[in-house]
Amino acid sequence: MIKVIVVVKRKPGISREEFYKYWKEVHGPLVAKHIPGLRKYIQNHFIEVPGYEYEGDGIIETWYDSVESYLKSMEFSKNKESRPLLEDWAKIADMSPPKMWIVEEHVIKDELSRK
Repeated sequence: MIKVIVVVKRKPGISREEFYKYWKEVHGPLVAKHIPGLRKYIQNHFIEVPGYEYEGDGIIETWYDSVESYLKSMEFSKNKESRPLLEDWAKIADMSPPKMWIVEEHVIKDELSRK
């Protein structure tokens, strides 16, 4: 299982609150429904912490079975079927190339999954 981590930025003129609302309620469900090979999708919305500045406006985490399945999902972005999804994202997001990492996760401690 691999995870892709992407820092996202909102389009100038859109408040962080508007960005988060649209991203979560409109764009997120589109991603979950249409990206092939996607196993898990998480949006990380930044919270206000006094004295702390963030780079960007949020972080996307997506999970795939393998690098190959990730690459196949990226082929989708080159097809005409992906155009509505890309156009929707362009409504709220800065479309310049984002910072992105493709990683294999190694959990050292996870008290949250205990039953």
